[in-house]
Amino acid sequence: MTPVASPPPTRLPSAIAPKITSAIAPEIMGRARCPLCHTVDPTMTNIALSAGADWHCSRCGQRWDPVRLAAVAGYAAWLSARTDASDNHATAGGDV
Repeated sequence: MTPVASPPPTRLPSAIAPKITSAIAPEIMGRARCPLCHTVDPTMTNIALSAGADWHCSRCGQRWDPVRLAAVAGYAAWLSARTDASDNHATAGGDV
């Protein structure tokens, strides 16, 4: 039996790779930001957070982990939807 060579790894053309990396870098590869005081933590990455890490904000002292961050994100989405709905309701009435 003759061993079969595996195909070479697929690589993106160099013209495309930087565009993809720059498109995902801020959210995925960036640093964690405290939702309360918006301080960027220089030691915590978003990749580490997605793996379950937690940290204390150096400015306000709040402890953040994926569960708390998900709660903050859920509240922000709820508030945004509620604010959008009330804005639409107010402008639909005519007199504001």
